[in-house]
Amino acid sequence: MIIIQKIQTKELKAIGPAEVKEWDDLAIPENDFIDKKALVAAVIEAYDLGELETFSHIASPSVLKATVEKDGQSYHLSGKIHQE
Repeated sequence: MIIIQKIQTKELKAIGPAEVKEWDDLAIPENDFIDKKALVAAVIEAYDLGELETFSHIASPSVLKATVEKDGQSYHLSGKIHQE
């Protein structure tokens, strides 16, 4: 089982404080795991976070990083990968 922990979205904006939202951990069966991009897609779908804009390929193997867009607003998506 793959557990995505510490899932967080942070609003990307130039002025004012950014809205930060923390999400519940997400469990994904290991046989559904293809690659980190597939894990990001699973998180986006599970929490209806919009569309994937960019995906960070250089992040640590245990870290998910991406940018998503929902309703015209961009958010930084992050999380930690934990395998059980």
